[in-house]
Amino acid sequence: MTQHTAAAHHAEAAFHHGRAAEYHREAGHHYLLGKDYAHAAHQALAAHGHGLLAVRNATAAGKFYAGYEAAQLLPPEAVPAPKTALTIAELHEAAALQHEEAGRHHREAMKHEAAEAAAKEAQIAHRHARQAIFHGDEAAMIHIEHYGKAGPAAELV
Repeated sequence: MTQHTAAAHHAEAAFHHGRAAEYHREAGHHYLLGKDYAHAAHQALAAHGHGLLAVRNATAAGKFYAGYEAAQLLPPEAVPAPKTALTIAELHEAAALQHEEAGRHHREAMKHEAAEAAAKEAQIAHRHARQAIFHGDEAAMIHIEHYGKAGPAAELV
């Protein structure tokens, strides 16, 4: 079995956050066009999967910072609360932006030699990832409420 470093896990997390952002943008584009909701849902599912893989890798990277308690590192207001009352397209765009921010912080964590600085970046990345997943979940709930009842290829009227 291959031994991974914290940097390798951060790199994988950043990669998956980038892919998740791309898929969220594609899903949002379909909602903006007002058609092909089955494909949009597929893109959203792929985004969610990449988001979960990013979190898995981030969790693995976080194990390298076991001595640094999250509460000591970063105040909660360092990452603003997620927005609510958005359209599906806006939710997908918000998720994409949060995934991009999470990926950026993972890349920053890779650059730090000091574990405390890397842990702080990882914590910020994790908060952005949680918000990205929140926005994706909100988009999924709206999709089911509005389009899921009529079938996978329902179109806006």
